[in-house]
Amino acid sequence: MNRLNSPLSSPLQRQAQSNVTRGVYVLVLSLVRAKRVTVGQLRTIQFAPGFYAYVGSAMGSGGFKRVARHVDVSTGRNKTHKWHIDYLSAVAQIIGISKIVTSDRIECEMARDLALNPVLTGVTGFGSSDCRCPTHLFYSRHLPDLENAIQKLLNNQCRETIRLSAGVERSR
Repeated sequence: MNRLNSPLSSPLQRQAQSNVTRGVYVLVLSLVRAKRVTVGQLRTIQFAPGFYAYVGSAMGSGGFKRVARHVDVSTGRNKTHKWHIDYLSAVAQIIGISKIVTSDRIECEMARDLALNPVLTGVTGFGSSDCRCPTHLFYSRHLPDLENAIQKLLNNQCRETIRLSAGVERSR
């Protein structure tokens, strides 16, 4: 039990927490050049140029505020690396975000579904230190392949989807 839903919290605190929108998100990142990145305690990873999809949870107390934080890391406004994705987003550009508003914990199910897609390559251990999934990060050299895989995932998994796209020119 966290301090906001404890019996000692005020009704105003509990109401503020209940108004937070939660769910799951998929970040799409573009990496123009190969980068060797030490990802926290995980290991040093050689990231190939191309496109990456990261499946993350917004089920915590801040809900989708976590996504704004990832964007801040990607743009350099936040230098703190708290999660695996922060290390990649510090050197790559977030070019798309899909938010799935849900109270169901479907993050791992979505990651497992993406792992079954033959056009994607999973980055072993990335973003999955708190679960049993092989990974929550997927790579494709070609953006249309990644977009098609994500759209198929969203069509299969999600009842309520809010699609946001960053107005960023795609590198070819």
